[in-house]
Amino acid sequence: MVKYIWGKERPTDRQHRFETTVIKNCKAAIEEIERSYQAAIDKAKEELRRAELEIKRIDYLTPHGRYIRSREADLAAMGLANTFEEAPVKRGRGRPRKHPPGQRAPRRSRAKVKLAAQGQPPARASGGRKASRASSRTTSGTVSPVTAAPARVPTPAPKAAPKVAAALLESTLAAGLGVDTIQIETTETAFEIKPVETRTVQITVVENDPEYEAELAERAALLQARLDAENEPGEEVPDPSVRRTKFTRRYDFSDAMDRSKVDAAVLSLFPYFGLSTSPSEEMADEDMTKWILAASYHDEENEEDRQERFENDLRIYRSVAGVYRAKKFRLEREIQRERDRVAVWRVIDARVTDAEQFSERAAKGEMSDDLARMWVAHFDYIALGNLEDSEHLVWREIVDAMEWPKGFSRIDLALWAEQDPNVVPDVRSWAGEPKNFPERLRFVPFPP
Repeated sequence: MVKYIWGKERPTDRQHRFETTVIKNCKAAIEEIERSYQAAIDKAKEELRRAELEIKRIDYLTPHGRYIRSREADLAAMGLANTFEEAPVKRGRGRPRKHPPGQRAPRRSRAKVKLAAQGQPPARASGGRKASRASSRTTSGTVSPVTAAPARVPTPAPKAAPKVAAALLESTLAAGLGVDTIQIETTETAFEIKPVETRTVQITVVENDPEYEAELAERAALLQARLDAENEPGEEVPDPSVRRTKFTRRYDFSDAMDRSKVDAAVLSLFPYFGLSTSPSEEMADEDMTKWILAASYHDEENEEDRQERFENDLRIYRSVAGVYRAKKFRLEREIQRERDRVAVWRVIDARVTDAEQFSERAAKGEMSDDLARMWVAHFDYIALGNLEDSEHLVWREIVDAMEWPKGFSRIDLALWAEQDPNVVPDVRSWAGEPKNFPERLRFVPFPP
């Protein structure tokens, strides 16, 4: 038998085993490790985001170190109602403790009482264990005023109840006759019952108050004027529960895959809007074909020419996956950009809401312009801290292509904070103190 450097296995058999089994198992193990790693990263990122929101909620509820309970009603509108919930600590195996940690068991009584003295048979006579031996200590004839039980209040005997009931009925009748006190005599004790004092209250009902009706009419006119200011003439009045103004009707980020809801300026930034963003290796051939036709042959204006070039590449590389591997460098860059767009869609939708609400409150005089910009800049800092670097760049492109209320765009806030708007800031929590406020407001307590 021939022996090889690895043993007695034939070279062809060993090579076949490695090609069909060992390499396949190694690749499967690598894929499983990558999946578990990505799941752990996503979980850690989500916990980090919720922890930062929890810190934000604590800062809002406890400005200057004092908890303000009236601010709890604002948490739902700010998206901070339920931010971080810790899992309850599970009890260990076995029988649960009778007294939880931190709670002492009650001290056993040291009193020694003779049962025979109370008119009861001793424990030995009743079949129980032997009775406790009586103490031989002698006691004094006095009782401590501290340990003595309070004296009970004497109650009438049951046989006096009929007389009390009759006297109550008599007192009810006597109240109308002006009698103040009724005496109830029994053999045991005497009771004194006084009738309940009666009062007369005068209620005046006013109907058709002109001043109140004028106030209601003024409120209705003010509400109608606000609706007319928010809606164009001739449009239907929207549902009050739906957020719709001139600003939010233009920008709708509710669906990241619906082209009809996207503004033209934003849509022009993404020529591959709506294509699949699933992992490239797991993407269906139909979806990958759309990506190849759109991104690899973009220089061909005619659809037939793009289809012809794709069929030629398909004959050369024999499959859609082969064409993807040949053009992976450019394709993966465009696919990742589309993934980043989908990831920041909700973030931009939240910024539209924040910019609209705080700019409107500043315009009404409910808060200063600096405070309104501080809130929007603070929310931008928290949101961008949870994005990847590539997602941050896509967020900047979309936000810069939009029109914002005066003073609340990304560039306006950067200039207000005395920063260069062309420099991408480091918004990570470990990067040090954020520079999203101007120097004159750097040490102002925030949230107020």
